[in-house]
Amino acid sequence: MPDVTSASGPVPEPELLPEPGESGGAASLTPEELKRRRRKRILLAVLALLVLLLAILFRWLTLNPGEPLPGLTQDKLPHYSFSMYGTARPMGVAVSPSGERIYVTSSDGPKVVQVYDRAGKKVATLVPPTSTGATHVPVYVAVDPITSDVYVSDRLSQSVYVYDEKGAYRRTFAPRGDLGGGWQPLGLAFDKRGALYVTDVSGSSHRILVFGRDGTLVRTLGSGGRLSFPNGIAIGPGNNVLVSDSNNGRLVIFDPAGKLVATLNRGVGLGDLGLPRGAAIDSSDRLYVVDTSAHDVKVYRIPTGKSPLPKYIGTFGEEGRLDGTFEYPNGVATDSRARIYVTDRENNRVQVWSY
Repeated sequence: MPDVTSASGPVPEPELLPEPGESGGAASLTPEELKRRRRKRILLAVLALLVLLLAILFRWLTLNPGEPLPGLTQDKLPHYSFSMYGTARPMGVAVSPSGERIYVTSSDGPKVVQVYDRAGKKVATLVPPTSTGATHVPVYVAVDPITSDVYVSDRLSQSVYVYDEKGAYRRTFAPRGDLGGGWQPLGLAFDKRGALYVTDVSGSSHRILVFGRDGTLVRTLGSGGRLSFPNGIAIGPGNNVLVSDSNNGRLVIFDPAGKLVATLNRGVGLGDLGLPRGAAIDSSDRLYVVDTSAHDVKVYRIPTGKSPLPKYIGTFGEEGRLDGTFEYPNGVATDSRARIYVTDRENNRVQVWSY
């Protein structure tokens, strides 16, 4: 570099000042000392990154308690946690939005709906009023996401009974609109906006009825002989309707307009079904289908792309009497803490599985 001159002669280059805590500055450091300094700076950067990642992880777990970590465990199968006893031949199960109450229908014994808390302690019973008659068999149950009211299908009395979240009977659901005759409600589900979906197994043409918030019939899905004893219903992303078409041995998927867009079929291969009953979707878009004749629960992932066909992940449970085994399971529900509730009908219990 050429010298810079002034009227009095060359201007000397500035002197390097030592950094704080050093006596001679960078120029006076040995190569080994420079290496140590670089390693120290890298270590501090790594520690800062770890602190940031831990803060993000803590925030995620706070907002999503009990959920598996995204991208790490999302396709693992759940493990058995515990069982809730005290319901005779349980069929349907539903969980309150908070996860504090579990509602289980009893198809034998007193034929009522038993209510449990999160720890499995029985806390209440839903009993139909005497004015509705003496013959009842509750089958499926669903919780209104807006009011927390509990809806119970009773096939024998051809009714849907409505209770408040504490278990007090409120009314019998009265459909508005032309149902084309009587009905026999079976499966129940709500979408996020509070529309009620009911499988109707009356007559020879089974179907799914969709009701608005005021009880008005707004559309019908699957009529025309396409369904045979539809049971469990799950409402997926985009308001696709997933229904276990039990006697046809398949799960069918309708788009919101009622078009059949995909099926999971009967068979003996991986992910194939036998006698599907309960169906539920968790907050991570995993689909659970209870296969009653196989004594297990099959797990699928709802796709995020254009294809509506769920991807098979695996199966949990097998036939038996021990913990983690089933004898003719029927209903399934999930909560916001990554728990799965399965009615183990012939073992007279509800099994709780989790991640």
